[in-house]
Amino acid sequence: MSKGKTFLKGGQESTMQHYSMEKFREGVGLWYKGFVIAMFMLPMVIPYMLVLEQHLLEILPEVPMEGTKMTQRKGERPEELEKIDLSQFVSIYQEELLMIKEREKKTIEAVIFLEAGVKEENQIAVAEVINHRKKHPDFPDDLIQVCDQKGQFTTIQDGIPVDQEGNPINMEVVPEMEEVYQKVFVEDDSNETEKLLQKEAFRQGLYSEKYWKGGALYFSNLDGVSEEVYAKGRYDEIKVSVEIGGNTFWRYWG
Repeated sequence: MSKGKTFLKGGQESTMQHYSMEKFREGVGLWYKGFVIAMFMLPMVIPYMLVLEQHLLEILPEVPMEGTKMTQRKGERPEELEKIDLSQFVSIYQEELLMIKEREKKTIEAVIFLEAGVKEENQIAVAEVINHRKKHPDFPDDLIQVCDQKGQFTTIQDGIPVDQEGNPINMEVVPEMEEVYQKVFVEDDSNETEKLLQKEAFRQGLYSEKYWKGGALYFSNLDGVSEEVYAKGRYDEIKVSVEIGGNTFWRYWG
């Protein structure tokens, strides 16, 4: 080992040892011996560590968790989450859908009744106009929205059937019209207005399908329309129309 002299403050002499290559080799040797011993001892220690781990797991209490039962025992799998019975929720959802459908049906029937009265022939004609509009690109694709479209049916406001004064009607006075509703909206098997319009068109010598194909899209009680409204509505341009129950039905102006 080599030594070197240094001088501290005040003139005192001190020596400071410097590491040589020999000291460095000595340190590396000690590190290598420790590594070899550790690698030799590790296989002997691991079994004791596993035994200790198993012992600790056995003495630990069970730890419950919300929604499942968990234990700390090695090799055991947690129990599956308890199955939830969804049938009750499905049943409630189905009941809600039925109630909504029934309200929609009753609303549409009320509009038909207010526009057509109690005669089935008149009711079918009005119902067809509502159904034809639902399928036509120029109108909403929902029955209630068709009825509630601004400027179209005066017998409904904000989805609520009303009387001539704009007051909500008593829905109990609306008669059952199950056959009309089923035939027009459910089976979609009614197009009396198409047949009548085609017949009238042919009678006039007008063979273009635009006057009749698809049935009526419009109706109005033209007898109650003022001259000003009549002119503004271009009702004089209607070439092919049929009268059913006091209402005039047509598909196309001009």
